[in-house]
Amino acid sequence: MTLLAVLVLLSQAASSEENFQALRNSIEKTADEGYAFAVKGKYDRSGELTPAGLLTSRIRQYQSARLGETTLVKGPEGLWRTPQEWMGEKVEKPDPEAADIVRTLQDAAPPHSMALDLLDLAEKAFGPEDREVDRVLCRRYQLTLALSTLKDSIGKQLAREVKAGTRAQPDEVRWSGARGSVRVYVDKRNGRLVKVVDERSVKIAYKVPDRQPEVKTYRIEMEFEFTPLDPTRLSIPPEVKERLGIRED
Repeated sequence: MTLLAVLVLLSQAASSEENFQALRNSIEKTADEGYAFAVKGKYDRSGELTPAGLLTSRIRQYQSARLGETTLVKGPEGLWRTPQEWMGEKVEKPDPEAADIVRTLQDAAPPHSMALDLLDLAEKAFGPEDREVDRVLCRRYQLTLALSTLKDSIGKQLAREVKAGTRAQPDEVRWSGARGSVRVYVDKRNGRLVKVVDERSVKIAYKVPDRQPEVKTYRIEMEFEFTPLDPTRLSIPPEVKERLGIRED
């Protein structure tokens, strides 16, 4: 390897580390100040995170409030209960997706934590480049993920869908062609997170008698949007705050 090539690699490594640190600073700033969010994935989820750590989330007609280890969930009937109380309840006409939604509300991490997890998984961070998102001038960073990371995340999601019966077991997964792209947008004015887009894909094949295999692209896509916190949207009843251990000033 020539000296020039070595210098280029060292420069890229230093730039990548600077980008990682800039992104960590942005994530920490966003969490410290609080934010509203929207997550687009299997279940679209919206909510807020306060500087004190109160996480509220909404999926369809379900709403949750979490502080520390305590989570309470309100369903269509308007009652706030713990996830355990939800799981133990038996009703005549249960919502077939209620248990899955309640588990999602109980387990889903705050979006800024999910962004930190992506940083920990990434090998390199390229950029920044100026991009506009909803008329907000941003710095865009692009993260690269290792093939092992793609295989682990895509493989687990694919296995869950096969087990649930929502997707047939592929005859072949072409891991050598797996692709992943994580784009992080940071407000250029104040350094807060604006959007994170996580896209991963792999080719899967199904055998077809007397023909070439049928090849499809299997995709996992998630998108997080962050906006400044509006305290007036935090509609948590006093009795729920009391159960969560929140003291009113």
